[in-house]
Amino acid sequence: MQPARGASLNSFELNRFRAWKNHISTQLDLLAGIAGELHAEPIASELEKTKRDMDAESFRFVVVGEFSRGKSTVINALLADRLLPASVEPTTTVLTKIKGGATRSFKLYYRDGRADENISAEQFKTLVAPPEPAQRDKEQRRLYEQRQTELRSLAMVEITHPGSLCDEGVEIVDTPGTNDLDPLREQITYDYIPRADAILFVLTARQALTQSESDFLQNRVLTSDVARIFFLLNYADTLSPVDLTTVQNKCVLDLARFVSNPKLYPVSAKKALAARTSRSENTSAAIDEGGFVELERALASFLESERARAKLSRPVSRGIRVCEELLAGPVAMARSTIGLDIPELRKRIDDLSPKIQIMQERRNRTLTTLKLRLESRKIALAIRMREGLYKVADAALNAVDGYDGPISSEELGRHIEAQVAPVQSEFQSTFKAEAAEAFSAEFTNIEGELSSSQADLQALFEKDGASVAIYFPSEQPTIDGGGLGTFLQIGGAGIGLLFLPFFAPLALIAGWFGGAFTADWIEQGARREKLGEIRNAVDERYRGTISDSVSHFEMTWQVAVQSALKSLAADFDRRCSEARTALETALANLTNASRTASQLSADMNGLEARILAVKQSLLNEGFPQ
Repeated sequence: MQPARGASLNSFELNRFRAWKNHISTQLDLLAGIAGELHAEPIASELEKTKRDMDAESFRFVVVGEFSRGKSTVINALLADRLLPASVEPTTTVLTKIKGGATRSFKLYYRDGRADENISAEQFKTLVAPPEPAQRDKEQRRLYEQRQTELRSLAMVEITHPGSLCDEGVEIVDTPGTNDLDPLREQITYDYIPRADAILFVLTARQALTQSESDFLQNRVLTSDVARIFFLLNYADTLSPVDLTTVQNKCVLDLARFVSNPKLYPVSAKKALAARTSRSENTSAAIDEGGFVELERALASFLESERARAKLSRPVSRGIRVCEELLAGPVAMARSTIGLDIPELRKRIDDLSPKIQIMQERRNRTLTTLKLRLESRKIALAIRMREGLYKVADAALNAVDGYDGPISSEELGRHIEAQVAPVQSEFQSTFKAEAAEAFSAEFTNIEGELSSSQADLQALFEKDGASVAIYFPSEQPTIDGGGLGTFLQIGGAGIGLLFLPFFAPLALIAGWFGGAFTADWIEQGARREKLGEIRNAVDERYRGTISDSVSHFEMTWQVAVQSALKSLAADFDRRCSEARTALETALANLTNASRTASQLSADMNGLEARILAVKQSLLNEGFPQ
């Protein structure tokens, strides 16, 4: 039986974060209620969406490491449950995302566009850890290979796991080994790294920080702007205290070459898992949790002190802005309409519709111009990308041509990685910056026209509203919800997806040699022939898929453009709707014969005081002590 949540993970609690979220949620609820009283339904609806987005916000731990480091057991220990199969062969791994939820479920996401598929826990374990077939059993071998093919078609498995730290708003991503044999799976690992709030880098005390791990840390992790890296030294219990101290000190010194003040956590994931899965049967005894208590406290402290404010800053900022919108819009308008001539105000409201239609047509012409400019940018960037990818391919081929060491998967793979990684990293970062700059520059270029449309719209309401106060926020329409934000996530921080075929030279070479040293070929004088075969394979891997990568970029760019244009149009329409609603609300207040002018004024005073109270609460950073 799985132990209770509180009993199994006392060391990982995000109490302050929950308190902050509850506090902000309460203020947004109060604000939505006030917006409803003012008949500002669009604002109330937007506040509800802000709350939903905040509730869905999660922290993401990405667990990385080579095979046989115990990554799955580390995750199982964090979850206090034997959820993931351990000791899986490299060919059977798949990226697995674990999140909280009411019931346990397993969902498959495919690379080839097939519909998502829900499976059972048993099907999941059979899929990712199929039993080895008997050596002479052809049918078992056929079924095993069929499962391998199925596994290679998967992009990801998503698991909903209740009753664990995932219910604290933590999402755990279990990645394939960084020395994976499948370059597409390995690329998925590289793509998730920049999206992490924290990386859990799993090392082994039996062979701490190998050269390939150092290369991966330097070339793939540290170039991804990850907020924090937690280094775990697993299998710490297999060494004596003296040997463990020696290994730990050396590992810290080695890590210090790349990371400032590295912190290393010696753990025994196996011991921690055993302790936590048996705790329900022995809750009173002191149990050795394999060093996980210190690790979890460090993780929780980091999230609450450094990441929580960033996660909650958006709903806080949005709440403050809504307070200003309500005060300067519906409240001010209601005050200014007290005593106005009702028939004249009604006529002016009716006259607004055709004028708004004209403004919207002008807006559409502006957005069409923006779309054409972005299409031109896409074409130029696609050419730039193709040129850059050919340079990466040349670096890989030159690495093979200049190699004179032993033909083994480890040595040759490391040589290619050393030559390709700097070229690829430089191009990747440069192209990402160029693409993001091009995208945002076009919005800057069009900003004058957007500002003019907004100013004309405001003037329209001021004129036809008979000096009624209409509030238009001074900030420009945001595209955070879809356009540039989407591009930066898909094509920027996640730009690795544009380079699917261009990573994992170690995997490519291991696929040729199976990790074995090939002295036979050298002795037979076939070295040149074998290197020629490898060169052809590298050429096909790098050059043969450039067109697909460029097409993927063009599609990503197109999705971002469409999302941005849609967001801008919706923002303009929302402003029209909010202003018109405010005028109609003012009219409704004026036609309410049961309310005197003094009563209406008192009502507005009360609403204003409530809005100011919410604003002050949010201005206190929304983070109670």
